Amino acid sequence: MSNHSDRIQMIKGLYLTGIASVIILSVFIYQWITGMQLDTGEILSVPIALGAFLSLVKKYRKLSLT
Repeated sequence: MSNHSDRIQMIKGLYLTGIASVIILSVFIYQWITGMQLDTGEILSVPIALGAFLSLVKKYRKLSLT
């Protein structure tokens, strides 16, 4: 039963981090295209969000192999 609840929590985390990554990337690209000045926090938020998403993808793949 624990394995099933782990999968559900992992899927929820994947959806949330995936949505957050898409929103952050779209804001970053919009600001870059329109020529707005990008702050350090905005620049650093992109790799942080993508790193969190890819980390969960890796854990989910390991979990699905068991």
